[in-house]
Amino acid sequence: MLILGSVVMTLVGLGLLIGYSYGGLIFTHNRLQGSADEIALAGARKLNENDRVGQMNNMIARSRQLVIESQINLDKVQSDYPQLQAIAEEQLDEARDCANELDQQRSYLMNLATTESIIAMEKKFDQVKGSYPMSLPWLKVGSPHLDKMRLGYLENIESNVEQLQNIKELEDHDESMGFVKGNAKLKLYKQGESKSLPAPNDSIHFYLSSLAAPVEKTVSPAHIVLSKAFQKLDLPLIPTCTKVEVTLMVGTGLGGNANQKMKVESAAAATGASPQQ
Repeated sequence: MLILGSVVMTLVGLGLLIGYSYGGLIFTHNRLQGSADEIALAGARKLNENDRVGQMNNMIARSRQLVIESQINLDKVQSDYPQLQAIAEEQLDEARDCANELDQQRSYLMNLATTESIIAMEKKFDQVKGSYPMSLPWLKVGSPHLDKMRLGYLENIESNVEQLQNIKELEDHDESMGFVKGNAKLKLYKQGESKSLPAPNDSIHFYLSSLAAPVEKTVSPAHIVLSKAFQKLDLPLIPTCTKVEVTLMVGTGLGGNANQKMKVESAAAATGASPQQ
């Protein structure tokens, strides 16, 4: 009975240690995934801080409207009121200069948002990485590594700007070029390629970034999204989505899967645009 009892207790002890090993792996994986989510969210919150991307999109759309309206006024003045042509040309030049200046500011904001987002993700990683290393008889955990930080946009999310009305020529141009997407109640300008105007203003860039529009005045908070929904930026747009990859070396004292590299991914979308005033 003593021998049998010793054998049973030994087997039970080994089973418990193996169970602790695999249980520890599951716990560590879930914890690592939570840390990756926190890191991605930290960067995503910075991207549209104070609705700066949403406001930039709105200003670009209105600047675009001002340029084409100034061009229409000049065309009308040249045929009907030639004595006012100099004033109309000056107004058009000012609208073009403002559009080019705004594009430069958009580039500056793109670089600023990118830098601040990366800094925020690195800072959050530094806060969590020190709590991981541990060594137990059944589980050994090393220090995590932030292998990748990417910035892009969320799949199937267009810009937050509703199609501007009251200029028939602009509406027709946008429809013919496929610059808008939606239905009869809500049409949003697409994100991505420059929303160029007809000649002679086709050299001015009007880039609108992907950003969730408000729904019934409700702003979408920064949130975790599926990693596969993250898209790379192929154009000079302001990023509105983050993606990170974190790895961690773990080893089990008993059982299989000793000294394996654990890898997790997480992606997060930026805070959506605020309602237009």
